[in-house]
Amino acid sequence: MKKKQRQLNHVCPNTGMDRKTLKGYSLALIGAMALAHSFIFSKAALNTVHFVQFGLIWFAFGTIWLLLYIWLSGDYKEIRSLSGKGHIYTFLVGLFEALGTAFFYIALKKVDNPAIVSFLGNAGPVFVTLLGIFILKERFTRLELLGVLLAIMGIFTMAFTGGGALENVFIDGTAWIILASLMFASGTIIGRKQIQQVSPSLLSLIRVLLLLVVFSVLFISLDLDLNISGRAYLNMGIGSILEALITMVAAYSALKYIQAIKMSILISTKSIWILISALIFFRLFPEPHQVLGGLLSLAGVFMLTLGKRRR
Repeated sequence: MKKKQRQLNHVCPNTGMDRKTLKGYSLALIGAMALAHSFIFSKAALNTVHFVQFGLIWFAFGTIWLLLYIWLSGDYKEIRSLSGKGHIYTFLVGLFEALGTAFFYIALKKVDNPAIVSFLGNAGPVFVTLLGIFILKERFTRLELLGVLLAIMGIFTMAFTGGGALENVFIDGTAWIILASLMFASGTIIGRKQIQQVSPSLLSLIRVLLLLVVFSVLFISLDLDLNISGRAYLNMGIGSILEALITMVAAYSALKYIQAIKMSILISTKSIWILISALIFFRLFPEPHQVLGGLLSLAGVFMLTLGKRRR
């Protein structure tokens, strides 16, 4: 037993951290990179197919990946053990997640550069903090307040276009990103209030199933077909497994080895990875003021995360 304990706490000489912590950081980073590249693959597909075709195929793939994972990992046992209240709370969180996901992909369709969508998505942690204060009556620190203000300033700077007309003040798609962030934040607040009642794998499955049903109805009503390129199918297949499965598994696995605050910070780095990938794959780079705004919003998220630690 002592030998096994020594092995578990073995310190990596190159990093100065034990193997469990290093594994947690690695998993969180994998989750961030998987989420980032799901943006790239989804944007590549959205550039070539109808939005409803994309939704149907993307979430059909996502359903397949999640069902396979739930069966092979044995998570179906955890799902069966949930109480009736647990299923209700998981469905509610899944519903908000589904709405947020739909709004997010509408924004991604409208905005040319996926990095901008990611940085504007930093409104999510701001909404989580504000809803936590007003609904859950959570206390907040000065660092969190500064983080909220900095993130809002960054989001405004990034979305601002300087257009004269009211509808042209912000870049197209901003409203959808804000709506998506609000939906994700609402789901997070419900999940935080009843975290012991929510199953992560069932939550992800409910989200993709709800969206699959909605897009199936739209697909039939619009009389569309699935006659699209093999490249588009490949992009959606790879992107959906990154978004629906690998991100979830990596993030929740990371929580076994590192604190949630450290995992959240590493996941937040997805915006940087998207910025780099968008430049490589689409030859797109934000305007200087958008880069500044994105970095400000990211700094605000880091402050929010660190501020929660001081409560």
